[in-house]
Amino acid sequence: MSYFLKKTTPSKKGLYLQIYEGKYIPGKGKRNFSFKSLGYVSDLKAKGIDDPIAYGQRLVDELNSADVKQIGDVPVTKNLGYFLLKIMLDALDIDDTLRIMSRSKKLRFDMPGFLRAMIYAQVVNPGSKLNAFEKVLPALYDCETFSYDQILDTVQYIGEDYQKYIDLFNHQITKLYGRKTEKTYFDCTNYYFEIDFPFEDKQKGASKELRNSPIIGQALMLDAEQIPIAMTMYPGNQSEKPFLRDTIEGMKTRYDISGKVIQVADKGLNCAQNIYSAVKEANDGYIFSKAILGTSLSQSEREWVLYDNDVNVWHNVYDSRKNLCYRYKEAVDSYEYKFRSSDGRGDIHFTVKEKRIVTYNPRLAKKKQSEIAKEVEKAMGKISLKSAARADFGDCAKYVTFVAKDKQGKVHKIRPQINQDKIDEAMKYAGYNLLVTSETAMSAEEIYNAYHQLWRIEESFRIMKTYLEARPVFLQTKESIYGHFLICYLALTTLRLLEFKVFGQTVSTAQLIDYIRSFNVTEQSNGEYINNLTKSETYQAVEKVLGIAKIGQLYLKKKDLKAILDAWI
Repeated sequence: MSYFLKKTTPSKKGLYLQIYEGKYIPGKGKRNFSFKSLGYVSDLKAKGIDDPIAYGQRLVDELNSADVKQIGDVPVTKNLGYFLLKIMLDALDIDDTLRIMSRSKKLRFDMPGFLRAMIYAQVVNPGSKLNAFEKVLPALYDCETFSYDQILDTVQYIGEDYQKYIDLFNHQITKLYGRKTEKTYFDCTNYYFEIDFPFEDKQKGASKELRNSPIIGQALMLDAEQIPIAMTMYPGNQSEKPFLRDTIEGMKTRYDISGKVIQVADKGLNCAQNIYSAVKEANDGYIFSKAILGTSLSQSEREWVLYDNDVNVWHNVYDSRKNLCYRYKEAVDSYEYKFRSSDGRGDIHFTVKEKRIVTYNPRLAKKKQSEIAKEVEKAMGKISLKSAARADFGDCAKYVTFVAKDKQGKVHKIRPQINQDKIDEAMKYAGYNLLVTSETAMSAEEIYNAYHQLWRIEESFRIMKTYLEARPVFLQTKESIYGHFLICYLALTTLRLLEFKVFGQTVSTAQLIDYIRSFNVTEQSNGEYINNLTKSETYQAVEKVLGIAKIGQLYLKKKDLKAILDAWI
């Protein structure tokens, strides 16, 4: 074992100093690992160190002569919690295929080690790739590190053909656990970029955050067990609706799926062309929600939603305490749809036998009515401002009428006024939801339960945006950005496999992330490590499922840390 001072220039800030530790790894030869980051030369000088390079070399000499395991009497703390991600990736057995895939690149490092390290870093401490280089990878116990240039170049490389890495994971997941694709859950989101002008796939479109910045779209699909199975990135100015068709078709082709797939999606993906593609072209099925207000339903169909007689009877569903959860009614009929043909020559008309289920949730009704009241209050406040324009009203504009005309039919003056009819209609239908499906043989409760599993895909987006910090993106080229989102996707997939397949949903993905981040060990001068992990539900679940007794010990030796990292599921 030996130490040396590594000097790199990762950014415009200048020279960056790290102490590296050289180790002999059986079967792999000598490998270098970051032992401690000292920082930029300019920052060290600002702290009063006149010659940072000489200072760093002195520390290296002390380590090599005395085999000291701490610098400046400050114990070195490393993250060990990433072992959960490691053992899941070990079980997937992806390394050999990754090495074959990267042969043409002629990398000077091990591709499996790189992809693993990027997944670990995205979960342990997400941020920029510079942050991963400077702080995160060096703080992972016994994890291979890479130069900043290697990280940037390879993230771009994997982004150039990101679907192949998704294919690899899906192939190995199918081998290990199988895949259930009789139902798939699909939704889209987007990520904004704080740039002035659109560039490549960063284009202006309808933003989920209601911003006017360029965005990139992301389509995500989960299998019947709520585990990610597909991801597609697309320009922000494109409609999300075609990507449901494209992703389903691509999934069935790539993974040789010949059976029927029921597509489950929210009203944003519900359009005549998607329905036609599902039932007329692919012989698949669908469960979509449908907007009650607006133009998607006729007046007679909206009246049916509220209508109640001996035929359209409501059925109540109660919880274990006999409280009303929701009520529903259903009807089966043939419904006509049409959409514009792709060649623009005319409309395509078709008929589908469809089951429609309307549900009413009293708790949802109260929530919606409260939201409507707040929007109306906001609109009234805007109306009181004489200079208010349509753009100032935002989402509450739907409760406002803007154009007034004089007697000659000319626009005299735009006067925003509260539209009471719209408010009354919105209040009346608050709490109601309409589901439409081709699966007429499924019971209403089966359809309701299948549709309401969509919260999992919304949760997946939330995990990527919050816990994994998919945004902000500190990269510029399309390929690098796609490589970044691939890493986020693979991290999410690995976490979901742990949640569903290893721990049987006894702990959530959020709890797993907290556990991974909090499991740190601090090295002592005698070569032992202090375990900083505190007891929790996740702690107990990991100990029980994996059977690693050493996890609970205060003092750990190197052989104990190796045993934890080498655990198997």
